[in-house]
Amino acid sequence: MGKYSFMEFKNLRTEKLAEAIIVAEEFASRFKRKGIIGIVFLGGIARGYFDKFTDIDIIIFKRKNAKLRMKLEDEIEYKNFTIDYEITNYEDSIKSEWSTEKRWAFSTVKIFYDSQGKIKALIDKKVIPLKSKEKKMMLIEGMTQSEWYCNIMTNSWILRGDILGAHYSIYFALDELLKAIFALNNELLPNKKWRIYQVQRLKWLPKKFNEKLKEIMLMKNNSVKEIQRRRNALNYIWKQMLPIAEKEIGMKFNEFKKLV
Repeated sequence: MGKYSFMEFKNLRTEKLAEAIIVAEEFASRFKRKGIIGIVFLGGIARGYFDKFTDIDIIIFKRKNAKLRMKLEDEIEYKNFTIDYEITNYEDSIKSEWSTEKRWAFSTVKIFYDSQGKIKALIDKKVIPLKSKEKKMMLIEGMTQSEWYCNIMTNSWILRGDILGAHYSIYFALDELLKAIFALNNELLPNKKWRIYQVQRLKWLPKKFNEKLKEIMLMKNNSVKEIQRRRNALNYIWKQMLPIAEKEIGMKFNEFKKLV
C-alpha cells in the first residue's frame, strides 16, 4: 500500500524481522478457515522493522455471523514474541468511517490472507488522503488548543500554585501543535507514540523546528522562568504557522477559535 511518502522506517532496527514474519504467519495460518475474509499484519512487520520492543500486530476480518470462540482482542505470548491481535467484523469495517489515525495505521499494511481480494479492496477504499474538511478541523483544533494549553492553561496553573501542572500543560500544547503541522503537510495523523518520530520527517517544517522542539520538551527545573522559556519556543513555531493556517482555514485566528 504505502501511499504516504513521509513514512520512512528504514533507520529502525530489523534484527528480528525475518523470525517475526515466520511466527506471525504460523500464528495467523490457524485462522484461514470458513468465515474468515482476510488477515493482515500491521506495525513493525508491515513497515519493515522489528526489534525486541516490537509486537506482532494482526487484524483478522471475519464475517459477522462467524463464531471463533476466542476473545475478540488479546495480547498473548507466542514463541517468544508478543502477539497483539484483533478480530473484527468485515461488514462493520465496510460501513464504518475510518479515523485519520486508523487510516494512517493501515497505510502500511501487509496482507497475509485475502482469498477473494476483498481486504485489498476495503483498504484501497478506506485508506484515503486527508479530506479538506478533516484538514481544516485538524488545523482549527491544533492551532487553538496549542495556544490555549501553552498560554492560558500554564498561567492558570501558575496562579493556582502548581508549577509542575503548568509544565505538564506544555506537553499537551505540543501534541496539539503537531496535529496542525501534520495537517499543513496534508498528512494523516499518526498514533500518538509515532508523532515525534514522524513529524521530524515531514516535507515542510517551521524554521528551527528541531531546535525549538528540543527546547519545548526539555524541562531543566520546576520554575516559572523555565515555563516561560518553553512557552517562548512553542510560540516561536506557532507564530510561523499562524498565517499559513489562517489562509488554509479561510478565517483569522480570533474567528476560528470560537468554533472550538
